[in-house]
Amino acid sequence: MFFNYNPFLALISAAIAGLSAFGFYMANDVYGALIAVGCGISFFITLMDLLALSSSNGGISLNVRIVSAIFFIILLIEHIIFSIAGVNLAPYIVITGILVILQKLICYMIKRAVRDT
Repeated sequence: MFFNYNPFLALISAAIAGLSAFGFYMANDVYGALIAVGCGISFFITLMDLLALSSSNGGISLNVRIVSAIFFIILLIEHIIFSIAGVNLAPYIVITGILVILQKLICYMIKRAVRDT
């Protein structure tokens, strides 16, 4: 397989995502559980590609990591804004979902470009 994930770094990614989710849960009075779940899942998905991805092709791996880092920062800013301004269910779910799907789509396209060449 061309891309794989380091299990130790995957565990670190899960721990960072879980601690971040707990922090956002404690920072929100209303819908704290929703933002904790959304934060945990979205951070874990981006951190897996950022930290735990390993590849025999360093250039492609770097591109995936850069995209993942950008989306992690965007998601972090989004969660901070929703925590300060208050969570509205529909916009939060739609924006977070679109950002995560877009990140995975871009990473998939990068990985596929390597396989096709």
